[in-house]
Amino acid sequence: MAQKKGLIYRLTMGKDNLPDFTPDKLPGTRFQLFKDVFFNRLGAIVKINLLVLLFCLPAIAWVLIMNMIKTADGSLLPYSGNIGAGTGLPVTDVIALGQQRAFQFDMQMYLVLIPCIMIASIGLSGAFYVMRRLVWGEGTSVASHFFRGIKMNFLPFLWSSLFAGLSLFLVMANIGIYNNMDEIHIAWRIVGIAVSVIQFLLLLSMLIFLTTQAVTYKLKTFALIKNSFLFAIALLPTNLIMLILSAIPVIIMMILPSFLFVFGLLIFALLGFAYIILVWTVYAHWAYDKFINDRVEGAVKNRGMYKKTEADVKAAEERDRKNKNIRFNNPKKRPKKITSIDEGETFTPLPTSFSRADLLKLEQEKEAVKRSIDAEYEDSDDGSETPNETDGVPTENTAAEQTTETENSDGKEE
Repeated sequence: MAQKKGLIYRLTMGKDNLPDFTPDKLPGTRFQLFKDVFFNRLGAIVKINLLVLLFCLPAIAWVLIMNMIKTADGSLLPYSGNIGAGTGLPVTDVIALGQQRAFQFDMQMYLVLIPCIMIASIGLSGAFYVMRRLVWGEGTSVASHFFRGIKMNFLPFLWSSLFAGLSLFLVMANIGIYNNMDEIHIAWRIVGIAVSVIQFLLLLSMLIFLTTQAVTYKLKTFALIKNSFLFAIALLPTNLIMLILSAIPVIIMMILPSFLFVFGLLIFALLGFAYIILVWTVYAHWAYDKFINDRVEGAVKNRGMYKKTEADVKAAEERDRKNKNIRFNNPKKRPKKITSIDEGETFTPLPTSFSRADLLKLEQEKEAVKRSIDAEYEDSDDGSETPNETDGVPTENTAAEQTTETENSDGKEE
């Protein structure tokens, strides 16, 4: 009976019954690559997310502070009536005043959020670098490679996050302005908001490729912007789909009931940012393999995946062909008796002084028995196992051959 392994052994050494690793166990598609990294490197994913979260703390703290200020300010205003009514003071519409003050707080929040986003982008530069190594299947030490990625790539992330922060500020400013200015026709409001949202989505599409190119290729700033813009326009429908897929954690948090919101927030704090980075990385490298890597000297396509070659396909077909000729016994059925073996077909024994004719006769008898066995198996429907050719008959043949060599060496052959 096998000895039961303890918890510490299983945690440090892993399972004993895992199958041997072969190249065909590597992921063969982008979706399989995503699953392989997300589930098999979950510890690294959590570490990446926590490191990014450290750089996002200023932005998170600022948003929480401004929301508390808005809540406190709203509780001080008497929304149940008009200020000045019955006091001789000018009457003021408190609801309109509250909307105006909320808009001012929002503008302050999103304006100060721009440098906070730039600080967060420094952490993203390290996270995208580590994620690229995980997707490529390279050896990775999360902490050391995270800070190495920051050192190598922080500059393009810094200036791109500046534009991202300005774009977000423009969207929220347009929404606030058009909601608080009733004199503007509703058609112009819709057009203004739609234009600002479109430019924000276009910038996000560019960021998918700008961030992943920055940690993959050595490109100058203009080439980085140009390539990202071309990918954003040429693959716009696919980009929008990937943006929606990457936003799934945020969407789930928005629709969660209040009693589950804290649980969803905890899951996002452990996996949310890293999930988005992984989706963008896997998708972007699919695009690079399709459009860029054939033109880049030394670039390797399908990194982290196993793509079968023609030789692999032929070898697999050969293995399948050989396996079809193997017969297996059904353990629940009694094997059919083979007449040639079970009912006593024998070979003529070799005499003490045998000739070449005796050996030829023995070989013919062996071939006859083999053909008889094969014929009985072909007529059988129960799939009984073919006896091993190294059992019984060939042993005598081998002995005969060895005896022949001995007789020849002694010069006693007749």
